[in-house]
Amino acid sequence: MKNFIKIFLFIFLFYAPYAHSIGGLEVPKIPGVGGGDSGGDVDIDALTGKQSELVKSMAKAILNLTEAQVKFLEGLGEKEAAIAAGMYIEALKKGEAIGKDDLKKAVEKTKESQALIDKKIAEQKVLEAEAKLTFAKGIPPYGKGVLGLSLTGLKAKQTVDSIGSNPSPMIIAKVGSLFYIAKETPKAISLFASSTGTIMDFSTMNKIDTKPLEEAKEGLGR
Repeated sequence: MKNFIKIFLFIFLFYAPYAHSIGGLEVPKIPGVGGGDSGGDVDIDALTGKQSELVKSMAKAILNLTEAQVKFLEGLGEKEAAIAAGMYIEALKKGEAIGKDDLKKAVEKTKESQALIDKKIAEQKVLEAEAKLTFAKGIPPYGKGVLGLSLTGLKAKQTVDSIGSNPSPMIIAKVGSLFYIAKETPKAISLFASSTGTIMDFSTMNKIDTKPLEEAKEGLGR
């Protein structure tokens, strides 16, 4: 599904600098943020509030992706890898209480799991009946995860762009997680956009319903 990859990249490279909403969700400017320099008029409270919201949103997206990956890995016969991936689920359920370092570790683990899933899919063309049922359980949370990741990234980029090109060290220290999300999300989206096409093709070949992934694509406005 090459079109799915293009959807994610198109949104980030073209719409992100201009759009204030996507998929029906608002991407607001931060009150008191702007000016294009160190941000003397920056509302720190507003920024930290937005950071808390986006950390929680990012954690939820990664949680959905991780829950999906556990099912994919189980269905593909990688039970030990599924257990390892599942270890991050409880931490991610903390939502806004999760720190930047924890979030970073979870993102890296999710990338590792996805690389293994893509590798196993390339090696294993047809699933047995029971494995197929297990794999299918990962489709709905995966759809929620990729959509949530995209929307979170758009909001983070919009907020960071609103701060200005030369934020003060104090701002960077206060909203380090916000800057991390804005920087990391496009790279993660590129990976998961590619993997989504792989999963959709594999699922179709195994006669697994891909409607949740199609709905995620529609939610992105394409």
